[in-house]
This record gives sequence, C-alpha cells and structure tokens, in this order.
Amino acid sequence: MGSIWTMGEILVEIMRPGTEMPFHLTGEFVGPLPSGAPAIFIDTVAKLGHKAGIIGGVGNDGFGRNVLERLKRDGVNCENVLVVNDKATAVAFVAYFEDGSRKYI
Repeated sequence: MGSIWTMGEILVEIMRPGTEMPFHLTGEFVGPLPSGAPAIFIDTVAKLGHKAGIIGGVGNDGFGRNVLERLKRDGVNCENVLVVNDKATAVAFVAYFEDGSRKYI
C-alpha cells in the first residue's frame, strides 16, 4: 500500500475543557493540541496504521515544536514541514457549546 499525504495548515488548538464556558469567563484551558483540518486528518490516518505525511509550515517556537513532536510520535512523516524562524505557529482558542456550536479566537 502507498502512503497518504496532505498539505495545508498546521496549528495548535487551546480549548475550554467543557461546554458552555465562554471566553469572557475566567477559567482553565486544555492544550496545546495539534489542529488544522489537514493535521487532524493525517494524524488520524497515521493512528489507523497507514503511512502518512504532511506538507505545511510552523513557526520555530514552542507551539511548532509541540505539534511536530505529537505528529511524529503518532507516525506522521513531517520531513516536508517548513519550520520558519521569523513567524509564530498559528494558535486557535476554542470554546464548545451544548448545541454543538464552537467559538474561536
């Protein structure tokens, strides 16, 4: 079997640990977690036992190192991920709600 590759955004997600916890309320967050649709997809592919790789970019920072370490640990080939010295890794703060909706910062 061949390998499965994807290309696109790689970011970290920092989320509220429950539902109905809007951002304006003081509280805890969970993360950083690998995020971005391509990164989530390819991480799942690798966890299912397939050869998988991603093409994208992250900043040369703690969040970038975190997401690459996690993807590599799960079996994703990250040799085609550009680590950019003068840019920050993208971050999304997420709050989930009972009706299934999400809010992002």
